[in-house]
Order: sequence, then C-alpha cells, then structure tokens
Amino acid sequence: MNHFCREKAIIFAYCECVSVLNRKSDLSVRNGVLLYKQLIRPLMNYSCPAWRSAARSHIRRLQVLQSQCLRLATGVPWYVSNRQIHEDLGVPLFVDHIRALTKSFDSKLADVGNTLSRQPGRYKLTEG
Repeated sequence: MNHFCREKAIIFAYCECVSVLNRKSDLSVRNGVLLYKQLIRPLMNYSCPAWRSAARSHIRRLQVLQSQCLRLATGVPWYVSNRQIHEDLGVPLFVDHIRALTKSFDSKLADVGNTLSRQPGRYKLTEG
C-alpha cells in the first residue's frame, strides 16, 4: 500500500472519531487520548518503516492530523501550542515516534538471516 492510500485510511479513521472526540462529548481527556492511541496511532504505526522514506509534506500532514486528534481529545483552547499538548500528554511528535520505531525495527533486522533485509536504505527524517 503506498503512502497516499495509507494516509487516506488514517484520515478516514480520524473522521470516524471526530464525533466522539468533539468538545461537547462527555469523554474524559484520558479516554480521548486512549481512543487516539487505540484507533488512529496503530494505523500510523503499521507502515512506520516505510514512512521514513516519505516526503516531508506527507509526514507534516500526519503530524497535523495527530495534533488535531490530541487537540480534540483534550479540548484545549487555540492559543495552547501543539508542542505543549504533546508534552503534557506524553505523546511524542510523529517524527520522533517514527524515529524510535524504525530504530527498533532496524535493530531487530540484525537477527534476520536474509542479507538483503539487513541493509535497508538509510533515510534521515528531518523536522519541517
């Protein structure tokens, strides 16, 4: 599945959650964040090793989506920065999350017997 299709699936799941994560819902902040972590984040994680080679614009769109989900779940006002929301909830930025998962994925490749799979392309994720 290419990046665009995966991104559309994530956006669709986000749209499904908006009705639950709106400001008028009685859902607690803790449960709203749990809903994000259980429904949206696994879709983002599924193809995580492939995201490291995605264009910055795709990564940026996913970061915006993640920030919107967390903003909806918490109901914070517009003047609170996204970085502050992430820090308060203990949710890493999407780029940092990708780095951590791909680092873990790459470290496990050393145990694989296939020599081609031990030499994945080295791509650097840059914030932007």
